[in-house]
Amino acid sequence: MSLKRNILSGIIGQGAVMFLSLISTRLVFKQLGAEVLGIISFAVALTFFFICLTDMGMSILVAREVAVHRKEDIDYARNLIGSMSMLAWAAFFLSCIIVVILSPLLVDKWLHIKTMSRGSVVLAIQIISVALLLAIPRAVYGAVVSGYERIDLWNIANILTVGIQQMGMIGVVALGGGVFQVAIWYIVSAIIGLIPFVLLVARLAGAKSLQFLWRPDIVWKNLHFGSRLFANSMVSYLVTQADRWSISKFLPLSALGYYGFAQGLVSKGAIVTGAIANAAFPALSSSVSTCEKSVWMSQYEKLQDLCCYLYIPVSAAVAMLGICITYFVFNSEIVGIIWLPLLYLGIGQFLLGALYVPYWLAIAMKNPGIALRSNLWALVVVLPFTVLLTFRFGLSGAAFSAILYSVWQLIYFVPRFCSICLERSAKVWFIRLGTFSGIGIIAYGTAWGSAWLIGESLSIPGLVTSYIIGTIVFIIAGWFAVGRELKGEFREMLEKITMGFMRKETCQRQKSNR
Repeated sequence: MSLKRNILSGIIGQGAVMFLSLISTRLVFKQLGAEVLGIISFAVALTFFFICLTDMGMSILVAREVAVHRKEDIDYARNLIGSMSMLAWAAFFLSCIIVVILSPLLVDKWLHIKTMSRGSVVLAIQIISVALLLAIPRAVYGAVVSGYERIDLWNIANILTVGIQQMGMIGVVALGGGVFQVAIWYIVSAIIGLIPFVLLVARLAGAKSLQFLWRPDIVWKNLHFGSRLFANSMVSYLVTQADRWSISKFLPLSALGYYGFAQGLVSKGAIVTGAIANAAFPALSSSVSTCEKSVWMSQYEKLQDLCCYLYIPVSAAVAMLGICITYFVFNSEIVGIIWLPLLYLGIGQFLLGALYVPYWLAIAMKNPGIALRSNLWALVVVLPFTVLLTFRFGLSGAAFSAILYSVWQLIYFVPRFCSICLERSAKVWFIRLGTFSGIGIIAYGTAWGSAWLIGESLSIPGLVTSYIIGTIVFIIAGWFAVGRELKGEFREMLEKITMGFMRKETCQRQKSNR
């Protein structure tokens, strides 16, 4: 499966998921209120801790090892899958027990409930959390599919999983269901969503790979690499989820719901970088293990340019159209609450988005220690500010911490990544990012400024028009900053599309002549 097709399928898949989630969020807010959104957001933060704690780097490890060994040593790959899936299921059941026991205490000591009963909140968090924890075994099965570089199949399965969940929620709420019914549907849809990944593993790696095994030799062989991934994910969790935990402690549950929406909207803006990263990791892992440096360096540079070239228009869409989307989902009152946190989160995500490809290359090179050290220092530098800013400035303060975290990663992670992995100065990396960013600021800034001059800068038609004009200008101007090899890839893709249309037209003419 080509890397280009994997990336394209990822973008389309994530776009479809984002659309469905916006529809379901709007309906949940209108029918059930903001506190239900807060429950879901809190359950996400809670379960994400256990997912990071129990994953232990298994999913990344499986993806890398399967990508490297699936052809030359299939028995090793199957034994690895069997061992890791057994660990994943054990971690799932243990996490469920802990979450069910812990939820009442957290509701009593941590959350600020205004309208819902304590019992309803506890039960909803317990049920939704159990559903979300199924991501632990699903991540391992998904990693197998990723390791086979079948991101197209992974995306189909993911769309089915999330699509069933969101469409079901729409149906449940539309038929008058409450928070309990929504929670039950989370469980049902999570179980249904697991099935496609299991079937894909059986198809790609064989049914034997689904058997639970315990191969301590294989587990211990990968323990060092996996332990560093585990440590990094835990430290990263503490830093990146501190805003949600701080909001849930200092502010009403409804505020957490609004913030969760803003954070989710911004993260959906990373569909481009996410798709590129998902497709790039197994490909880079295979290239780093089997090819010369010049080969995987060329691959990395193309992916990095592609990430910057495509990600900036998406980031601009979040920044310029986020208010429109927020108004669609909520109302003008909530827009006034969310717009500044949304802006801060968008800036933070934009800065962080440029690091996706470097991060996954470092992992592919078995060098997760760079990210681990960066996140350990972020605990000291960023985490205290997150708590203080949230306490003092509420949602805006929590969101501003995302900018601080992203800036820290640029300052600490990038120079070390360039020195250790690329063996070059970070100056080149920053120049490339600065070039694309500068073009984006000029293109979108000029378009928005023009709308401001005529008094339409904050109207929906003005924002949409500004975005379209800015995107056209950026695509044209940004083309000159794209590397020669990536330009060749784009031309090849356009030629294939053109030839495909021409062949289709020729066939239609021949049929009509007959």
